[in-house]
This record gives sequence, C-alpha cells and structure tokens, in this order.
Amino acid sequence: MKKIVVVISVAVLAVVMSNPVAAQQASDETKLPYEVLTEEWGTLIGGVLDLTEAEGEAFWPVYKEYGKAKREIWNRRIDVIRIFMGSYNEMSPEMSRILLDQTFTIAKEKLELEMEYAEIFDDFLPPEKVTRLFQAENKLETTLMMQIVKDVPLAK
Repeated sequence: MKKIVVVISVAVLAVVMSNPVAAQQASDETKLPYEVLTEEWGTLIGGVLDLTEAEGEAFWPVYKEYGKAKREIWNRRIDVIRIFMGSYNEMSPEMSRILLDQTFTIAKEKLELEMEYAEIFDDFLPPEKVTRLFQAENKLETTLMMQIVKDVPLAK
C-alpha cells in the first residue's frame, strides 16, 4: 500500500512539475462550477428534505461531518482530472493505469462513505428522507461532474 502511495505521489509531482500551465488551466476550468454549486449545496439539500426542527437539529451537524469527508473525496477526484488534463499529451500507459486505478479507489471510497452515513441518517430521519437525501446528492453530483468533465477528452 505504501508503495502505491509513493508511486502516485511521484507521478503527481512529475506531472505537475512537467506541465504546470496545463494543470493550472484544468484548475481554472473546473473551479467555477465546483465553487458555485458547493456554496449552495446545503441550501439545496435542506430545501428538498423539508426537515422538522428536531430532524434539523440532529441532521445538520452529522451532515456537516459527512460533507467534510465527501469534499475530501471530491477534491481527490478533481485532482485526478487535473493530472489527466495536465499530462494528456505525454501520458504513459503506466500513468494512464495509475489514474484509472485511482478513479476506481475514489469511487469505492465514496460509495463506502455514503453507505456508512445512510445508516447514521437512518437513526434520526425517516427512510423516505434518507432516500431523498441521496437522490438529491446524486443529482447534484451528476450535474457537477457534467460541468467539470465536459471538456475532458477521452484517453488517447
């Protein structure tokens, strides 16, 4: 496991150092929709859940904790996209595979986090609100990813 982390760290550093202009361009292109949507995320979620006062008191602190963990995963996902964009023209087969493996790992961690928190939310929200929460999150995330990846080319 440590070997994988070291390989990925070296690969990321090599890509960023070799093509900082492309990495910055990807950063600028993904920043706007990401920031706009994430700033309004809580408001949008709160609007679809229609929480009672008691539900809200229990929900928001846990949701904040969940959101922090999820943002960390999202930031890693964005980093993979930035690395891909920054190394697109010179990407080796090895780097391509590393990025794919990272994408799978991130997706798995996201699913595990969602499953963990769904059980926690079940403790104080009715099942239909927990379902609605994850449906709304899925819609928002899909919208966000469509904005982020719309200009990302397929691997060569």
